[in-house]
Amino acid sequence: MENHRDEKQNASGEIILPHQQFDIVAKDPFYVFPEDMLRFLMDRLDFEFIEHVDSNLATVEVRHMDILIKVMLEGQPVLIHCEIQTDDSVQPDMVRRNVGYLGRCYEKYGLPIYSFVLYLRSTAGHRDPGGYFQNVPGHRFIVEYEVIRLNEVDGASILEARQPGLMPFTPLMKPPAGMSGLEWTRHCAEVTQSLPVDAGVRNNLVVELWVMSGLAHERPHLLTFIPEDIVNESSVYQMIIERGIEQGKQLGAKENAIATILHLLNLRFDVSTAPDLTSLLEAIDDLQQLMHLFDAAFEAEHLENFIRVLQTKQHGA
Repeated sequence: MENHRDEKQNASGEIILPHQQFDIVAKDPFYVFPEDMLRFLMDRLDFEFIEHVDSNLATVEVRHMDILIKVMLEGQPVLIHCEIQTDDSVQPDMVRRNVGYLGRCYEKYGLPIYSFVLYLRSTAGHRDPGGYFQNVPGHRFIVEYEVIRLNEVDGASILEARQPGLMPFTPLMKPPAGMSGLEWTRHCAEVTQSLPVDAGVRNNLVVELWVMSGLAHERPHLLTFIPEDIVNESSVYQMIIERGIEQGKQLGAKENAIATILHLLNLRFDVSTAPDLTSLLEAIDDLQQLMHLFDAAFEAEHLENFIRVLQTKQHGA
């Protein structure tokens, strides 16, 4: 675990997380604390959790819904479906995508479906109408789902309830009046670390909260919110790193090396004014040189220092 962490830090001590980090972390509470998440989505208590349901929907190709749970509600089994979106869905947009999911889901299971779309980032979901409405006499077609934008949820009331499954999401919720977003995130982290739950569970919740906080704040400001021992003892962190390593193998060694370098540079510097670093890195086929460039990205004090090293490598030095 220590080795993984050493390999995933930059010069400032920041932990570098792989692609899909928010997807991994946001889904985990639905499996560890399903009742917490169901209460939050449905805003009701009169249900009984039954089981998680296979969310793979096979057509010509397999479609995978994010979360699908069977519960007993008012004396009958129903399905609770939730799509978790960091940003707005495009090609297809969320309406078309969710209508397809719900149609296939009803075809497969034949049960009533309560569908939700949970938007994590504050800029996402504002144009989502919450369904498709075709009002043609004799051909009416209505599919509705509930849109939840976390930045519109009262964070204080959620934090006061101290439901463990919701803690990772609290930094993305609306803070109390007069409290800055960073102060709110620190408070959420402190409350999470005080929860009366198993130490392993608590460590995972703190790591998940820290990961989710990256959607609202720059990573360097969050480093003090997560003690090193919590990271080292978190099975969720290890799972994220292992998932990132596996993903890297699938992408290929060169693509992974380039993606890692760019991710590291993006975390450490403002690359918006830099030349097209992707094309410059893709011109290098020698994996050993790319590894040297990763070291250079790790050690460079300024972006200009790294670019000079990159240009030197391109010229064969």
